[in-house]
Amino acid sequence: MEHVLSVEYGGAGARPSVPFAALQQVDDRSFSTTEIRDVPDHETDWGKKNILCKTCGNPITSDEAGIAMNGSHEHTFMNPRGMVFRIGCFSKAAGCFIVGSPTDEYTWFPGFAWCCVICARCQSHLGWHYRSGGSGFFGLILDQLVRQ
Repeated sequence: MEHVLSVEYGGAGARPSVPFAALQQVDDRSFSTTEIRDVPDHETDWGKKNILCKTCGNPITSDEAGIAMNGSHEHTFMNPRGMVFRIGCFSKAAGCFIVGSPTDEYTWFPGFAWCCVICARCQSHLGWHYRSGGSGFFGLILDQLVRQ
């Protein structure tokens, strides 16, 4: 089940859990395909473990939900403010809320609009949800996650 949470940025009483400017993205790489990750366990340390929020331990996703974008599960990007993020791509992340309205401004995946993703329990910023037409995926910040 996909969770969507709207947050108004600006105005009296608005309190986003993550500064909007810190969430903007930019990258000049082109990603044209999405495919399910099919890597034998002996070739990776991801196995079939649960993936939790590093801050509060809330279950976010699992190794089985890992996918590859343009042939790679992991990507490193820099946003316009110079912040570097190492993300992993996942087909689902039930422990997250999708926040805000989709935008294609500064997208790291051309053809995909994005929204921020926060932990459903502690509201820590965990990454982004990308949508194009009827398909979508989660780009989760790997440094904000732990494996169980």
